[in-house]
Amino acid sequence: MIPCPRTALTNLIALLFLALPLTMTAQTAADRTRISQILQTRHDDTACINALYRFGNECLDRSGTQAADLQAATAAAAEINALGDRNDDHRCHGLAHLLQAKIMREAGDHPAAKKHSDEAIRLLDAYGTLAERAQAIIERGGTFTNEQQDLPQKIACYQQGATWFKEAGDTLEAAKINEFVADLYTLGRQYPRAIEVGLESLTAYQQLKYPRLQGVYSILGEAYHGNNNFVQSLRYNLLAVETGDKLHETGPLMATILNRVGLNYYSIRYFDQAMDFFNRSLTCARANNDSSATKTLLLNIADALSNKKELRRSIDTLAIAMRYIRPGNEYERVQPELIYLKNYTALGEYNKAAIHFHELDRAMSNPVFSGSSRQIIRLGLINYLQARGRYKETIPYLHAFEQDEAPISLLRRADSKYLAFKTDSALHNTAAALQHFQQYKLLSDSLNSNYQSRQLGVLRLQFESERKDQDIKFLTQENELQQASLGKEKVVRNVIISGTCLLLVFLALLYNRYRLRKRTTFALEQQQNEINHQNELLKKLVSEKEWLLKEIHHRVKNNLQIIISLLNTQSQYLDNADAIAAIKNSQNRMYAMSLIHQQLYQPENLGKIDMSRYITDLIGYMKSSFDTAGRIYFRIDNDPIQLDVVQAVPIGLILNEAISNAIKYAFPGSRKGTIELALKSEGDAWCSLHMADDGTGMQDQPPTGEAPSLGMSLMQGLAEQLDATYELSSSDQGVSIDLRFRWQTITNEPANHYE
Repeated sequence: MIPCPRTALTNLIALLFLALPLTMTAQTAADRTRISQILQTRHDDTACINALYRFGNECLDRSGTQAADLQAATAAAAEINALGDRNDDHRCHGLAHLLQAKIMREAGDHPAAKKHSDEAIRLLDAYGTLAERAQAIIERGGTFTNEQQDLPQKIACYQQGATWFKEAGDTLEAAKINEFVADLYTLGRQYPRAIEVGLESLTAYQQLKYPRLQGVYSILGEAYHGNNNFVQSLRYNLLAVETGDKLHETGPLMATILNRVGLNYYSIRYFDQAMDFFNRSLTCARANNDSSATKTLLLNIADALSNKKELRRSIDTLAIAMRYIRPGNEYERVQPELIYLKNYTALGEYNKAAIHFHELDRAMSNPVFSGSSRQIIRLGLINYLQARGRYKETIPYLHAFEQDEAPISLLRRADSKYLAFKTDSALHNTAAALQHFQQYKLLSDSLNSNYQSRQLGVLRLQFESERKDQDIKFLTQENELQQASLGKEKVVRNVIISGTCLLLVFLALLYNRYRLRKRTTFALEQQQNEINHQNELLKKLVSEKEWLLKEIHHRVKNNLQIIISLLNTQSQYLDNADAIAAIKNSQNRMYAMSLIHQQLYQPENLGKIDMSRYITDLIGYMKSSFDTAGRIYFRIDNDPIQLDVVQAVPIGLILNEAISNAIKYAFPGSRKGTIELALKSEGDAWCSLHMADDGTGMQDQPPTGEAPSLGMSLMQGLAEQLDATYELSSSDQGVSIDLRFRWQTITNEPANHYE
């Protein structure tokens, strides 16, 4: 055996290990007896070392961190180290350091735990087994925190440990470590890697037929949620609940799983379902005396009740939650303060709401809050001030919200735009109000689309679950038929052997089989009727949703027409030419959008815009609006292209800006000219838009370094929204604008060319 160099520190630790049994007055008699029995009954040193190591780990695995448990484990480590000294066994010293590292980590002394784990890695890497090396590197990983700066090193240690366990043939332990690694990746917001490692762990568990899958299911659900895959997140979280229920799981993990499912339903505004899972999770948390989880769940329930407009119940729930918040902890008080403020504001009890307003306003200066927390607080303060009619006081909070670059959810961003619109409207800042309302509508439409896709995902999950239940029912019936058939064959065999009443029994069996087949046929017919009924319900649901979409587009078109009329009325009271021109431009833009929504609620055009027809209608409107009086001719060359509303709106606004600019500026005086428009397809993937005039060109272009006009900025911004290439050229022979963008659908109808 190669001798191991012994430093002064190692000798000192060994002496301390040997002295511990003499000074451990708190060690229980049972633990002392167990160590003595191991030393006396195992004459083989290797068996004795392994037994002491197992005993030390058993002490550390006991619930809670008790001093007696740590002392018993320390005594076992000292005995292992003594055996290593006696036999000059380096592997033995490595196991002693490994056990001592676990003890120090359990005691909260992370620097000492790191030192012992490093020594264990050094010794076991040279003299230990592959599994022992894996334990040492994993223990080394346990000395790092879950902070972002430590996570890469921590993950690297655990992944190396999982690899060594797998090489050692311990696939189950490797899968458990990978499950933990997936959780670490989720903490680090590396969701694709978390999904990859989590699925690897799940596959290994399933191959081993390991039953406790609720943990890895829950981690996958959280990872998919972070990766914005709502359907998969809900699917795995529900699998975690189902698995936990089958195993009668009631521990802290089950409370976490149920809370995550509740948050899934909360995110799509299914507050009743969310409340069910929050309440189940709360029951688990209270059964486990988990005060932190109880507080979190009570706040979640209070927030859900507030969204359901059950404001008094929400306030009562908050009062219970406040008992679990530590005095002086401002960070924990922010969420309940916000819910209190929202509830009392909605109830019109402004004196009570003012107390929470001032608490939150004061908390804004506390550096403990992140930028995202400050943004959420600002929204609550603005909502309260607007409810009180104090619109001017909201301006600093709105400006601070816009200037703060902290990440915030799309829902919060939409709320901020709507609150800004309300303030601008109240202060008669019409232009800013219109701009904020347009931004709010864009964000709101995106949110509604997201909610609808998630709700459809829930319906799909429910349908798949029902279909799976039907398959299980059918397989159960088939199994029952097979069992019945086996029983009949046995009866027939016994009847043949007995030789008596053969014909009677045979006829009876034929009759029974006929009855069985008849019952089976009847059951299958019932199942088919049920399936047909479900299909009819689904068709009805689709028809209702199509009707609702048409109604929405119709209402949007009517609202835009109302706004156009209001702007027209407003312009009659203005004598400022610039203001009248700005209102006219806004009317044209709104009309361009209203044409799109008008086409969308037509029976044959649900979801798609016929751009050829749309451009014709838009040009007709522009002719009548600007009274071209035969001076300007339009040459249009369009392919019959159909686009969805996401692409049609930006294109309509770009066309509006380009045509109105050409009519107003390209042909001064009584000059005649031509405006060309061409929307063409370029294969199956691309589409081009060409707009040109033969007028005087752009004579008053802004100097280099100055901002372009609003119209030019709008066209450039809309082109970026389309991910389109944007080219503008100008000469004394006119202006040309070209866009090229990806598209989705093109029909094979003949092209439309006219002048």
